[in-house]
Amino acid sequence: MRLAAFIAAHHESILHAWVAFAKNQLPAARNLDAMGLEDHGTKILEEIVRNMAVKEDESESKAKSEGQSLLASTSAQVPSRSHARQRERQGFEVGQMVAEYRALRATVLRLWRDSGRQMTPQDLDDMMRFNEAVDQALAESVEVFIAELDRARDLFLGVMGHDLRGPLSSIASAAAVEMRKWPDDVRFAPLILRSVRQMKALLDDLMEFTTYRLGNGLSLSPVHMQLDQFARETLDEIETVSRGRTLRLECHGDMTVEWDQRRVHQALSNLVFNALKYGFADSPIVVSIDGSASHVRVAVRNTGKPIAPHLLPRLFDPLVREEREDDETGSQVAGANLGLGLYVVREIAAAHGGTAEVTSTADMTEFCMHLPRMCTATPPGTEGPVGNGASAIA
Repeated sequence: MRLAAFIAAHHESILHAWVAFAKNQLPAARNLDAMGLEDHGTKILEEIVRNMAVKEDESESKAKSEGQSLLASTSAQVPSRSHARQRERQGFEVGQMVAEYRALRATVLRLWRDSGRQMTPQDLDDMMRFNEAVDQALAESVEVFIAELDRARDLFLGVMGHDLRGPLSSIASAAAVEMRKWPDDVRFAPLILRSVRQMKALLDDLMEFTTYRLGNGLSLSPVHMQLDQFARETLDEIETVSRGRTLRLECHGDMTVEWDQRRVHQALSNLVFNALKYGFADSPIVVSIDGSASHVRVAVRNTGKPIAPHLLPRLFDPLVREEREDDETGSQVAGANLGLGLYVVREIAAAHGGTAEVTSTADMTEFCMHLPRMCTATPPGTEGPVGNGASAIA
């Protein structure tokens, strides 16, 4: 009996051995009954049998063994994908799910070997096709499993960021009341309010990250802005927590734009705080705005140690940080402890129809955004262009 026919005829004994392995070897499975463990087992075996019956050339065989088959279904209802979603919800780890497929592979081949049949030259081809089909199913399962884990993490972060805003607002309100009631004895309220602003910056970055990751995109509300006045107000706000550092503003050309004020404020603040963190303490931070062209250039410059070259290609990616010996854990940089600040800058620039980039030498590090004067907002859920620049990490 050929291997595909053997699997079809003995799927019950194969599933029984699969369940026995999962029950004894996988901690997440110990509280599941046989039905829960079998899950999509029958359908996975049926899919493997169908896969083995499809004619294929050598290139397709190689692609399938690597989980890259162009002929594989992209449907979310493919048994291997459904199995992955179910296992993630049941508390399995990805290694435990992979072990299930390893057990399935070993079980089928062992039962086939012990069936008492006479081996034929076609058996090697059958074994290769079987392994290719299992590899394809495994690749599909792992891809979906990891995607489910990422989505669960993003949902958790989004809910946490949203729920933390309530108590943070209460803390700020209480500190403000203290300042009004006892204006002559204000020792801790200003410190509390500065800390609240720093925490709000972190939460803003976290919310932008999870919003974009969950596929909702960045919704924009462009308004008429006088950019030089807006930048001056932003820097005045930052100066209250920048420990006496010098912030310099240089403006040239037409300062009239239509952008989302809240998001551009967030992006500019992230870049300035980033420069404060990594620039030399005795050197000024320069914000330069050039409105002499159709695309306005907003740049933040600092003098400090250059960015490591290996970080430049991925510096705007999320959860990337540059670790330095003089790095302070108490940094006030927006997003610094999360590695999200520059990612948020890139996505805000992209949502406006612009780009974010960086240059870094021994003399200077400069981050800049190039934004069209009139915002060309990206529809929510549509991924904007990805910046390929870098900076001294947020």
